[in-house]
Amino acid sequence: MHFRPRITHETGAKGRHPLGREDRPAKELQILGAMVEDEIARGVAVPAQWKVLITARSFFEGSPEPADLLQGAGVEVIAIPGDRPLTDSELATRVGKIDGIIAGVDRIGPQTFAAAHPRLKVVARNGVGIEGIDLKAATHTGVVVTNAPGVNTDAVADLVIGLMSVLTRHILQAHDGVRVGRWDRVLGHDLFRKTLGLVGFGKIAQAVARRARGFEMRMLAVDIIQDKHAAAGLDVRFAPLSVVIAEADFVSLHVPLTPQTHHLIGQAELRQMKPTAYLINTARGGVVDEHALAQALHERWIAGAAADVFEQEPPVGSPLLQAPRLLLTPHIGAHTYEATARGALVAVQNLLAVLNGQHAPNVVNPEVYGSPPR
Repeated sequence: MHFRPRITHETGAKGRHPLGREDRPAKELQILGAMVEDEIARGVAVPAQWKVLITARSFFEGSPEPADLLQGAGVEVIAIPGDRPLTDSELATRVGKIDGIIAGVDRIGPQTFAAAHPRLKVVARNGVGIEGIDLKAATHTGVVVTNAPGVNTDAVADLVIGLMSVLTRHILQAHDGVRVGRWDRVLGHDLFRKTLGLVGFGKIAQAVARRARGFEMRMLAVDIIQDKHAAAGLDVRFAPLSVVIAEADFVSLHVPLTPQTHHLIGQAELRQMKPTAYLINTARGGVVDEHALAQALHERWIAGAAADVFEQEPPVGSPLLQAPRLLLTPHIGAHTYEATARGALVAVQNLLAVLNGQHAPNVVNPEVYGSPPR
């Protein structure tokens, strides 16, 4: 007999795509997972002892293993499907009797943490970014917040290379032309031996650089933390932001959204770019001033751009929706079966560790352990 978790859907949930399991992030979680899997294999139904709210819409789209682990650990799952992230006030109405949350890119702030106190113990992101979570409010109420670093690195890096190719070869325009009977052989550009500017040089940017080496691209990077060992191995040269922007044929953004990076790319930076250059944003929408980018495209300061992220998602009323030579995608950077499976698994492992009184390996507010809830 093979059990599935008790799952409550407010309106329903999508099906699953079976994939192989991924490596565990920590030894203690390997042991925990093995114990749960053994109970599942023996057909042992574990009574529900915790309630977990899942707002991450991609959770059920990857491997069934994460849901199996929840079932085996005695977790009742309440799933909230939908086509957009929840606001803090919306989420606050759903967390009164919840022990944990597996979160997507929802806004989780003071209202949610106050409404869930004192029962809520953990918020586990199934991805990397945590800018939507109020860490101060979480720590104040004794809630551990975790993320899943590295699970989407390859997926986002693949998308960056794909967007570069689609833009520079005008693939969408060519496709649309053939569809309506035109045979317009639009002249594009090679990626081969072009200059790639990486704004931010973390794991995703480094994965992009590994792929770009296959095109023999010249690579420049800027980051407040310079990983010189990684840069040397990838033939990447560090330079100031002004140099990276001015010399690159492709500027690819890979920084988190912080007060320091908000509108990092604005009018001044866009005017510094070459008129033949392209901007690629798979990081966070707020890193780019959308009004400035729309103006740059309308006035042809740059050749084109691609945006997978927006200041508001979905981007209702965004000036980018009317901008020319702009490729738009709905935040799909991490949306592959492989990445969603990894993210869901790491989120579950982190969540179960906290609920079982253990320290999860990916805690982003470690001060919570020295700060009793108030």
